[in-house]
Amino acid sequence: MNDYDFLISKWNHILNKVENNNGKVYPIEIGEKANPQEIRVKEKEIGYQLPPSYKAVLQDLGKSLSFYYSFSDDTMIPDEFREIFSGEIQWDIDLLQSLDSLADDLIEDGVDYGKNLRGKLEFSHSGNGDIYAFDMSAEGEEKPVIYWDHEEDTITCIADSFTDYLNKITELNCVGSEKWQFEHFLNERGLETESSSAIRWKQWFDSFAETKLSDIKTDMDQLIAFIMYRKRLDEETIQALQVFDKKVLFDSLTEKLDQYNTYLEKRVVCKMIGKGLGSYAEKWVKGLWEEQQGRLDTRLRAYLTARCMPEGEGLELVFQQLGQENDRKISGYDALSHLGSFHSRRVIHWMEERVRFPVTEGWDSLFSKSNPAWDDIKRWTELEEKHEVAIVHALEVFVREGRAISIQGLPPRKEFKNFLLNLKSKQKLRRRTEALEYVKQNI
Repeated sequence: MNDYDFLISKWNHILNKVENNNGKVYPIEIGEKANPQEIRVKEKEIGYQLPPSYKAVLQDLGKSLSFYYSFSDDTMIPDEFREIFSGEIQWDIDLLQSLDSLADDLIEDGVDYGKNLRGKLEFSHSGNGDIYAFDMSAEGEEKPVIYWDHEEDTITCIADSFTDYLNKITELNCVGSEKWQFEHFLNERGLETESSSAIRWKQWFDSFAETKLSDIKTDMDQLIAFIMYRKRLDEETIQALQVFDKKVLFDSLTEKLDQYNTYLEKRVVCKMIGKGLGSYAEKWVKGLWEEQQGRLDTRLRAYLTARCMPEGEGLELVFQQLGQENDRKISGYDALSHLGSFHSRRVIHWMEERVRFPVTEGWDSLFSKSNPAWDDIKRWTELEEKHEVAIVHALEVFVREGRAISIQGLPPRKEFKNFLLNLKSKQKLRRRTEALEYVKQNI
């Protein structure tokens, strides 16, 4: 087996590994082999002699090659490698170009932004627009492979030659082409395949398997880790959480809440508490309102209040908090983030005095989430313009989300259409008439 057969075999092994674990895979595509005449024509066109290792690959393997993979959402990649989501290799003789002209184009107001591109020969690029190139200014026939960051105008050394690049990136399981995916494995000379990080990455890749809920749902710690990794809950994971002893689950989740720092992480933990424990956590949630220094972002506290406390008591607490902070000047997005989880008609009455333009910045969604009745909709169209416009866009939200049928007391279709036609006739702005026409066509 020659070196190219080995590489192709390894690439196929990598792709099969990912595909067998429900990842997305684009198979290897290899172009025809380049002949010596094509090489000479290309060299004359670009004004450079191609590096011997690259030229050999074009002639002995193919003048183009590409493949790509990305992990499934349920592949739990270790935290230190969380920036890695994909892998690929690509080149094409037709992509070869001297970057001197691009460097000239990037000069602006006397600033030579693309100065690092001079003397470079592009052979590929990454998905974010950064460039892979040969440093043609280097001494010797072989030319090092470099990476140009288009945002920083910086050069990173990747490998001593093209074959060195292929061998090293392959050993690293063809880790993604953007720098922030492979930078874990760089030293001052380029890709490093025997560093401690590289060894951990290769060991993980060799042994990884997509995590399935059925495999871990009986282990509470693994289930929590699985949910934290996915950053979401569905009905199946909620049911799996509810099987565990409530006190044990509560102790574990409240401990996690103190361990995580970001809003997103804390939100996922709060979702597990709210949906997995509900009223069991009521006393603890009440305690959150008594703390002098808020333990949680007020949006998360409001969510837990909605999920774990009686509606009347919980709403009053949130209403008071919003009144103290913003009163009538509260924004629609802030109102939505604090009250959207209550799904209560009482929120609609609270909104009535506070809704303001632009209503599409949260107010329309909050109205639709607050379990409105047909009487609420009719009444709001008879109030001020801001209320009427909120209804126009709330109805659009209802229909787009397929929830129009949930409106309490919804009249027969004919009556509803007549209502929409009358409401549409009162609108002067095109955006509002289009919204009502969409509702009429899709109810």
